[in-house]
Amino acid sequence: MKNLLKPFSLLFACIAMLFMYSCQDEESTSQEEQGGVEFLLAGDRVSNAKSGIANAKNDAESCDMALASYAVIEISGDTYEIDLKAWGDSYKTDLIELGPGTYQVTNVQLFDADGHPLYATPMANSEFGPFVSQALPFDVTVENYRKIEYDVEVLCVEEFTPPQFGFVFWDVTIKEVKNLCVFTNFCEPDAGHAVASLEAFIYPNEESTSEEDLIWTGSADGDYDSENPDNELLCLKFPYDPSIPTEDQSFYVELLVNGVLFTGTMPLDRVDMINAEDGYLHLNENCQGDFDIFSTSSNIAWEDLNDDAGRNDGDHNDFIVNVTTFTDITSGDLTFVFEPLARGGGFDHAFRFWLPGNSSNYTISSASSGVSASDVAGNTEVTVYPSTNSAFPSGNDYVNTKCPGISEAGNIVTVTVDVSNASNFVYFLLNPFDANLDVTGGGNTYDLTIGNLFTTSTYTDRDGNQFPNALITPGDYKWLLDGFDIRDHYIAPDYLVPNNNGTDPELWVNSSCGSGS
Repeated sequence: MKNLLKPFSLLFACIAMLFMYSCQDEESTSQEEQGGVEFLLAGDRVSNAKSGIANAKNDAESCDMALASYAVIEISGDTYEIDLKAWGDSYKTDLIELGPGTYQVTNVQLFDADGHPLYATPMANSEFGPFVSQALPFDVTVENYRKIEYDVEVLCVEEFTPPQFGFVFWDVTIKEVKNLCVFTNFCEPDAGHAVASLEAFIYPNEESTSEEDLIWTGSADGDYDSENPDNELLCLKFPYDPSIPTEDQSFYVELLVNGVLFTGTMPLDRVDMINAEDGYLHLNENCQGDFDIFSTSSNIAWEDLNDDAGRNDGDHNDFIVNVTTFTDITSGDLTFVFEPLARGGGFDHAFRFWLPGNSSNYTISSASSGVSASDVAGNTEVTVYPSTNSAFPSGNDYVNTKCPGISEAGNIVTVTVDVSNASNFVYFLLNPFDANLDVTGGGNTYDLTIGNLFTTSTYTDRDGNQFPNALITPGDYKWLLDGFDIRDHYIAPDYLVPNNNGTDPELWVNSSCGSGS
């Protein structure tokens, strides 16, 4: 049976791989029989194969070859799942039919009837490679009309980690070592609590997030009324090496909550702490923003003309700021990180965000000058950039929006908010910040708003329709060069996805002077 393994089915398991040397079958083989290979398998413990191995699990049952049900063997890029049968003191695979030629064996693993890994052979350059006489990979030669037998020595996987056998992750099944179950509810304006859908992806670290790096993925549909509780609670599976302190082991998690991306690095000691205290992680409990290991990052892209005469150019790059929000693990403080991405307007701006309730509810701090807080109509207004010109070193009106033009990184501002005394504080998951752009131009001053505390500001577009002045976009949003209407380059109704896969030369990221986002 070929091509059974797929990289997405990774669930961490402990596997160790095999030792092999070739010898021809001494029995005569009929000319009518199909040629191929059979593998004779004999298992051992790592601790027996090499003395001085202290972390081998003292569990005889886990190293019982009698539990082996089938083998997974990869030969020259094809994967075969082969049944096992007792053969004296060893075990033997059924015949793998192959035409005459030389083949490379790169993977041999033994599993029990439930798909749990039992034995395997290490790669030659791995920690356990020297423990066997011949490690992987190795070649086998198949002759016409002959069955060739290869003796294979396998090592018990016990609780060793894949790198000890020469693998980044195990190839087939999972041995669940550290679980973290997650339940998420969220608040919506005027609707209260609801159960969120979840989708999770676990990677080794923030720099290794390709399909090949994926360790585990799973989902829960958030159907609270379903009789199946698995639809609500998602249990993440983390690899675990018991020989390494948990504080030295961590993994990068991408968590989609109702489609909103939260990311974070999860240390395994944090997993143990959560499991010991509560048994599971309840995100956004009571709508208090309890995302203490995850952060979310979105952009606010503004069109600054408050106009009902269809005169806006609709480029939505008059001011673009990336907002990353997370809760500090140690202090519990809510942290906002603002990174200006572009400024493409001639009017004067001030950028602010809002918190519900008066400022006596909060302790607000920032190392950046110009950040201030004040009470306005019973809520707290936090000024981040008193002038959006000051959001960039050059102070220019047009930054990262014209080609040729000025290209530079924005001035990042971090604002920390202690919400411990804010009894009426609500963190809206689907729209996590309230913001406004104070605009002075054309002889008047007005506020443009977006969020849950405000009615979102709109303008009349060229077709006479109402269009929001601010769009909340993904963190990798590619904005337009100055003067190009977003509707001509992005897909309705959200105008967040480029209509030509992001190759449009009128997007800043693809202009000859654009540095991208």
